[in-house]
Amino acid sequence: MKSESVRERGVDLESLLPKRLLAIGLMYGAQGIPAGLAFNAFATILRQGGASLKDIGLTGLLFLPWALKCFGAGIADNAGKRWGYGRLALWTHMAAVIACLFVGFASPERHFLIALSGILFLNTVFATQDIFTNACTVSHMKGRNAGLANALQVISFLLGMVAGGSGALFIYERSGWSGVMWSMAGELFILWLLLLPLRASVEPAITVARQTPSRLVDLFRQTGFRWAFLVAVTFKFASSALAMLLQPWLMDRSFSIDFAGMLQMSNIICGAIGGAIIGFPAVRMLGSRRAVSLLIWPSTLLLGTLLLLQTADRANQSLLYIGLGMENFIDGGFYVSVWAMLMNWSSENRPGTDYSFLQCGESLANVLAGSAIAPLASMIGYGRTFLVTWIVGVIMLLFIVMATRKLSGLCCDEPPLLLTSKAMRES
Repeated sequence: MKSESVRERGVDLESLLPKRLLAIGLMYGAQGIPAGLAFNAFATILRQGGASLKDIGLTGLLFLPWALKCFGAGIADNAGKRWGYGRLALWTHMAAVIACLFVGFASPERHFLIALSGILFLNTVFATQDIFTNACTVSHMKGRNAGLANALQVISFLLGMVAGGSGALFIYERSGWSGVMWSMAGELFILWLLLLPLRASVEPAITVARQTPSRLVDLFRQTGFRWAFLVAVTFKFASSALAMLLQPWLMDRSFSIDFAGMLQMSNIICGAIGGAIIGFPAVRMLGSRRAVSLLIWPSTLLLGTLLLLQTADRANQSLLYIGLGMENFIDGGFYVSVWAMLMNWSSENRPGTDYSFLQCGESLANVLAGSAIAPLASMIGYGRTFLVTWIVGVIMLLFIVMATRKLSGLCCDEPPLLLTSKAMRES
């Protein structure tokens, strides 16, 4: 019975894999658009309009939907089991399109709180859709495919962030706030049309849908939970803080808004390429846990790039492109390996819950980092803030290395070479 189930599932995976990958890519790409606006563009737009660093600190609240979706993950997961993950993903997507049309009438210069609330709502909608996307990836892409799934996630999400971040800055410079929001509505509507015929590919395995309801208490009881959650809350804290501070720092050093947008685009593209060129092959060859242990060292070392450029007073456009491009290239590979490891740890019995809860750990760290970093810079200056952030990154490295070792044997992706040698010994 078990071998037949595996065989049928393998045939299903092989036949539906292209459509499933396309559906996953479209949804992650759509989720990246409002995230790019919130995390990479909104602070720049506010700073150019004369907003204070304390007001810009409020943009850290825009991480909250991603940080708090864990509390609704079980509800959304069970709703997907009952009414269909693909159907609900389409409904949430369309709600975001309609919201963009309305938010276009509330410019942040005149209606700051309305604009902030509108972006908060958009990220809430797509944080909910992300639970349905996660259910598909965890159900069908664990094991050796986890690296591929997470590389696709990184590439799609970051490309969406290019459109929502750098693209928004480009449009804002020429068409203002309404142009940004209405263009975003058009982009999301096109993605909705492409996703419409693929909604069946989003559904997890039928056997999973028939199991008991998803409950957070079962996640908390799973072996290795505290170590997996420790990785989720620590691995991105320092780099997220630096990313949030980069835009105000560029404005205060009199760089143009066009350069700020191009630099963000360059950083995001480098991260996506790093995820594909470094992260995916590392997970495939080494296994996700070993890939994390390898890539964390250069990723942490390169967190000092902005500090070195600031201290040496060499922060020109060329060095910013090169230095931050290399940092994001390595960080992209590290990001893929971390989430491949956490995906392989997650349970298929709760396809939308476990992985989404762990993502909330990263988002919670982003909320804290984004809310604290700008006020800290206003008190001690940019240079000292860069130094403090680098030190924090080194401390986080120690926690991640310890947690990764504790997860040994709990992730379902032994490297192919180990599997081959094991089979030879058994024969």
